[in-house]
Amino acid sequence: MRIGRAPWLVIPILALLQILWFAPAVHAHGGIESGQNVFAAWNWNPLPTVLVLLAAYLYINGLNNWPRPSHHISRWQKASFFTGLFLIFIALQSPLDNLSEHMLSFHQLQHFLLRMLAPLLILLGAPLTPMLRGLPPWALRGIVRPTVRNPWARALYEKLINPVVSVFIFMGVLYLWQLPGGFNLAIRNEFVHALMHATMMSSGFIFYWAVIDPKPRRSRIHYGIRVLYLGLIVLPNTILGAVITFSKSIVYSEYEKVRQPFDVSLLTDQQLGGLLLWVPGDMMSILVAGIVMVMWYEREEAAHREKQTA
Repeated sequence: MRIGRAPWLVIPILALLQILWFAPAVHAHGGIESGQNVFAAWNWNPLPTVLVLLAAYLYINGLNNWPRPSHHISRWQKASFFTGLFLIFIALQSPLDNLSEHMLSFHQLQHFLLRMLAPLLILLGAPLTPMLRGLPPWALRGIVRPTVRNPWARALYEKLINPVVSVFIFMGVLYLWQLPGGFNLAIRNEFVHALMHATMMSSGFIFYWAVIDPKPRRSRIHYGIRVLYLGLIVLPNTILGAVITFSKSIVYSEYEKVRQPFDVSLLTDQQLGGLLLWVPGDMMSILVAGIVMVMWYEREEAAHREKQTA
């Protein structure tokens, strides 16, 4: 269904975001601690849902405002984008968010969705052009264009997409928050917990931005380097996951102070959490390397066909 062109709707949405940002997260957490059914303990802080809906609105509005597209956005790309947004919603608003404060295994699953799976799916949805076209004219003229033309912003962008820098950010943020001090603090403090999620998700977008480049963007990094780039994260991810999995003592002491919603020992839960960090993380690297190799093959085939027709 086509959505009407009403970019002025973004203004009240942004105003609402400001209100929600400073509003207390009433009834956001604590349901499991008080004995509520674990599958009914949703996070009722509306900010993540509003941000997800805003991203969806910009994407759809941009497609509507693009009558003669320079490149086709396929159905599978649209499905990928909205699946990524849905996973962010599940990670931050569903009972998974509350369970993450009581069990390490659910916390690692939440991080996997926010850090690895959702950013990949969203970028596979080729969001750059639709979301830019979905912005109101004042935002394009007053924010996007000056930022793109700013030499400091361009220099920062070039640094962030450098493979060495993006790998360092991706794995550095993971190690920072997996240290017991930061992890325990995030469980105790809502603001730190939100900061953990924001930085993990941002690092995922930065990492995959240099790997996934649907039109119109084309990364300057060769496909072979991208495969190597994905392999660089396997070893540190494996080491961290193995350390947590095979630890004989409780690494994150805050979990000893909260109610356990299921009949699972803390050590068993910790082992499951380590495995969820270790195995799916390594498998994602292999899967994305396969996607990059397919992209590489298709690019070479297209170049070969152009030579034959020239």
